[in-house]
Amino acid sequence: MTQHNGVGPGRIPLPGLHMAGSDKHYQAHLEVGPHGLALFLTPDAEYPVLDVNGTPDQIEAVVRGLQAALESARASRAPA
Repeated sequence: MTQHNGVGPGRIPLPGLHMAGSDKHYQAHLEVGPHGLALFLTPDAEYPVLDVNGTPDQIEAVVRGLQAALESARASRAPA
């Protein structure tokens, strides 16, 4: 997966990221490309720390799963 400089379609900044067992925080982002998605820890990282291979349909299923999980989390916090 090729890294893109700057924000653009296919590059999604994350609100905050830290690795388990460490207090260090990163300005991480996800990049979506034709072969899947990748997690980069810094804006200028040459390589991802996580590379998820998948077709666009498979990645879309992951995104839909995340959306469903977020909706469930919101619903569980809503006042009765």
